[in-house]
Amino acid sequence: MTRYIPIAIGWLLLLPYFLLAQPADDWGAFAQRIPIESHHGKLFRLQAAVKVDLIDSTAEAEIWARVDRKNKRVGFFYNMMDKPIRKSDWQVYVIEGKIDKDAEFLAFGGLYSRQGRFYFDDFQLFVENEEGNLEKIPIPSGDFEGDSVAQHWGYLQQHEGFTLSGTTESPYLGKRSALVDGSGFKKPIRYGDNDSAGHRITVNGIELYYETYGQGEPLLLLHGNSQSIQAFTHQIPEFAKHYQVIAVDTRGQGKSSEDGKPYTYELFADDMKALLDKLELDSVNVVGWSDGGNTGLLLAMKHPAKVKKLVTMGANIYINDQVVDRNVLQEIEKRREALKTDTSRTSQNTARLMTLLLTEPNHVYEDLRAIHCPVLVMAGENDIIHENHTREIATHLPNGKLYIATGEDHYFPVNNPAKFNAVVADFLITQPYAKSSNSGL
Repeated sequence: MTRYIPIAIGWLLLLPYFLLAQPADDWGAFAQRIPIESHHGKLFRLQAAVKVDLIDSTAEAEIWARVDRKNKRVGFFYNMMDKPIRKSDWQVYVIEGKIDKDAEFLAFGGLYSRQGRFYFDDFQLFVENEEGNLEKIPIPSGDFEGDSVAQHWGYLQQHEGFTLSGTTESPYLGKRSALVDGSGFKKPIRYGDNDSAGHRITVNGIELYYETYGQGEPLLLLHGNSQSIQAFTHQIPEFAKHYQVIAVDTRGQGKSSEDGKPYTYELFADDMKALLDKLELDSVNVVGWSDGGNTGLLLAMKHPAKVKKLVTMGANIYINDQVVDRNVLQEIEKRREALKTDTSRTSQNTARLMTLLLTEPNHVYEDLRAIHCPVLVMAGENDIIHENHTREIATHLPNGKLYIATGEDHYFPVNNPAKFNAVVADFLITQPYAKSSNSGL
């Protein structure tokens, strides 16, 4: 006998475009969206039959429902992530909720993650009528019986290794059900959280977390403020084809620990020097983005023997409203002030990272004369760092070269990774050169 499992009303107050709070690399979802404006303020009930053949014991399925309000806002939302489905026999699962007063659409469908075979059937929707009774609302292809399934159901999110199709294999009702075949799914590498590549090492009284990939000359990757190794998700696999990539979580960020000391780029640079010493690396190539670029400059300045070649992206050597817009500094200050009353260790650590952005670095252009290794100074044309400051950094470096990415901003490595990676790779394979024109590569 089929068992009906009621699911309590749930709310998720997150950013509008997030479907669920789980990693984005091991799940998929199919969806349908129907107009719901005529049912404002009414209760609804969504139900569907689901079963799962597990291959990975952590695989799971869910059904989900989301009310899409006006102006791309999200209302009611529940995705069963607190009650994952792993049972191998058909059972009916239910989501009950209320349609927001400014709702436009109800979106709903199935979720599935990791290795398994996921079966869905008999989606039904009921909405409260004027008499207060639940009345059935037709769902096109809700039973997956006809050939029009693809016209009504589509992928909301999909990854390689999952395929959605109709199947006559032991349906719940009728002759067909939906099957998501995830037997071929292989979990992608999650940079910044990869046990097989991760290492921990103690330097300067704190524990640094780093990951290594590939073989060849060592290439150190340094991320930006409040980021982690994950920031280089689009760079690591490409650079690992030619280098031994060493991607590091800076102290107090990612998986690295902190000791309560005020943050400075000199401190970060000293951590990197100590890390390289423990790894018995005399010199490395360095790619630093944002704060990582600042740290790279300080590493090359204070410990020149450690840096063979340096790439900076969106770096600065001092901070004021001539380097970034005043309103940017004001926003950072507001965030720092808001954290003052929160005494938790996490919030206080974040506040110290905000203080770093407001007070560091404190160098002058002439200090760059101490850096003699080849340096590629990069920034986006629309970077948060003013272009004049980026140009001055390149000009004052004895062996500097400038690249301003047309149409790009501070997030060039993420927004256009293919171009960013190509520019960096071209620089790294080029022999050291004398300073010449700073007009780009």
